[in-house]
Amino acid sequence: MEYITGFLALAFAGLFAAGSLTRGKAFAAKSRLDLVIAAADSAVVLLGAHLLMPWGSVSPVLWLVPVAIFAAGAAGAVLRWRDFPAVRPGRPARRTWAWAAVHVGVLAAIVFVIAG
Repeated sequence: MEYITGFLALAFAGLFAAGSLTRGKAFAAKSRLDLVIAAADSAVVLLGAHLLMPWGSVSPVLWLVPVAIFAAGAAGAVLRWRDFPAVRPGRPARRTWAWAAVHVGVLAAIVFVIAG
């Protein structure tokens, strides 16, 4: 059960990479804000995995797998940044930015609890 953070890090990094690299409807990010939020989610889960995984019983080289996937997602986000609108089309910008601010606040609280 203590390895769940490693699996979560792999899953979140994979979702971020899929959102930034694919053009299909299923996994592709809908806006720049979605990409930034997915990157922040993935980074927080990576931090949690780095701090909470029992690295004494698992090879630390496995840490590089989700980090490499996250890096591929970041590269894809940089390359496709201009292809995305700032916020999702059809949604009110004020509500979208308000929920993004709440999301970032929750992520900051999680980082404070985990790393604090």
